[in-house]
Amino acid sequence: MKLYSIQLLRGIAALLVVFYHAVGLQLLTIGPEKADNAMLGGVFASGFAGVDLFFVISGFIMVWVTRRGEPGLPGVGEFLFARITRIYPLWWAAAALAATYYIFLHVPEADDPAWRTAVQNGEGVGFLMKSFLLIPQPDLPVLSLGWTLMHEMYFYAVFACLLLVPRAVIPLALLGWGGLVVAASLLGLSEPVAINFLTLAIHPLTMEFIFGAMIGLMVSSGFVARSGILTLGAALWFTASLCLQGEFTPYTHQWGRVLAFGIPGALLVYGFAALEQHGRLVWLVPVAGAVIVCAAVYQMQGVSPAADLALRQSATLVAVPAGAVAAGLVLGLGWLGGRYTPGLLYALGRPLEMLYAAGRHIGDWSYSIYLGHIFAIGGLVFLQRWLATAGDWAAPFVLGAPGVLDDLIYIAGAFAGALLAGWFGYMLVERPALSLFRMVRRRLFPYSRRAREDQLP
Repeated sequence: MKLYSIQLLRGIAALLVVFYHAVGLQLLTIGPEKADNAMLGGVFASGFAGVDLFFVISGFIMVWVTRRGEPGLPGVGEFLFARITRIYPLWWAAAALAATYYIFLHVPEADDPAWRTAVQNGEGVGFLMKSFLLIPQPDLPVLSLGWTLMHEMYFYAVFACLLLVPRAVIPLALLGWGGLVVAASLLGLSEPVAINFLTLAIHPLTMEFIFGAMIGLMVSSGFVARSGILTLGAALWFTASLCLQGEFTPYTHQWGRVLAFGIPGALLVYGFAALEQHGRLVWLVPVAGAVIVCAAVYQMQGVSPAADLALRQSATLVAVPAGAVAAGLVLGLGWLGGRYTPGLLYALGRPLEMLYAAGRHIGDWSYSIYLGHIFAIGGLVFLQRWLATAGDWAAPFVLGAPGVLDDLIYIAGAFAGALLAGWFGYMLVERPALSLFRMVRRRLFPYSRRAREDQLP
């Protein structure tokens, strides 16, 4: 059974990362002196939390898809084959595109520090090999987004080993794994960025995979509560963390983001999965209302991560109650509509179902969006730089211009470009690769339960 609500959550995580990078590139383009003119910022400046949500979802999915898997080495082999063929084809395509850009357009004056250092030291080939294989190294890979995939592959490798033990032992194994990560941090062994296999193995971000896996064990074992209020609380907690997040520090890179986003992210995953299991996805309407109002109220106050903590706290204390009130209003109106105007409420259901379906599609494209959006936004920034030299007619459209027109065009372009890049990546690379390797997997593991299920009409 595929949980479509989790696909929706994947789409949300991908869009958070899209707007996070859109904020960064916008500020890089207009310069700090015009930063106050930018409409983006605020909660979007903390959109890196989409990665934390991705990690939690990955841990959940690994448990969910293996809940009826074959025990022993055949099951482990099939699991690893599925994961490797899921991650690497699209990564190779995106990394090759980035490498082509640097090799043919930016050598040796590359503006990417990792690439420039590798070329100057005569280590370009080794740098590229490690990048394509997702092997940790002191510098970020040729497409910097790949650092997250290193964590993903590490988690898959360890989880594959856990599949060799009885299912009942996995919770204890996960607790032991988490204990090792905590102990390593207490001993001062962890680093903000994983630069080798040791720092990758003990990085605090591993806890987010473990959180997701524990949630997956709960849901797959039938421990599924009626979680409407829990989901609402988790959504407001996650949004409040987006509001409160300050500028990046070494602590943020490690435990800061785990505590701020990993824990509420795990509760969100549980809440979404439980709502779908109970057939109560209508709760996502007040949840969405709460998040939108909370974020909007915070944005209107013009607070950035660079602001003092006291200012961020006061703005958040206004935004979160506003979101909670919005959720209460939506619930109240829903109750009144169901009691007095059920026809109107039923009519509203159709557009909401279409919106939910659109979110699921974005979730299907989320991996392609994640790897492809940076090219789309980069192209948009190049267009903005051209507009800056195009004459007076283009002045209102150039980033940093007075007014909101430039921001609205940039936001719409970043959103549409990211979706288009995701759709192209999914249709041209990801889906064909998935279909091809699904056929190969059936031949390699013909007696697995998944292969038998694939053959059912």
